[in-house]
Amino acid sequence: LRKLAFKIINSTTIHLPAWLKVLNELKMELTLLLRDVATWWNSMFDMLIYALGHKQAVNTTMQSRDLGLRSLELSDAEWTVLEQLADVLKVLKDATLFFSR
Repeated sequence: LRKLAFKIINSTTIHLPAWLKVLNELKMELTLLLRDVATWWNSMFDMLIYALGHKQAVNTTMQSRDLGLRSLELSDAEWTVLEQLADVLKVLKDATLFFSR
């Protein structure tokens, strides 16, 4: 997901228009795939939640042969691991937000 987000954000002539087109076709809000940032504690969780909510758009984008992103395609098992990881990270995000009040 990190690599896909990087490619979409940094390829304004190829990947970004393709991503926005997929979102438009799926009648989803036109937004960028969130990125994980090492210095932002909860950015991995936020990226996972966004990707899980946009699973169809992510899969459609990665499956497009024209974009050369097939190597980044996620299997069903990998999606399951991402869902489990999001569940674990949610506990940490909730704790972080609780203690930062």
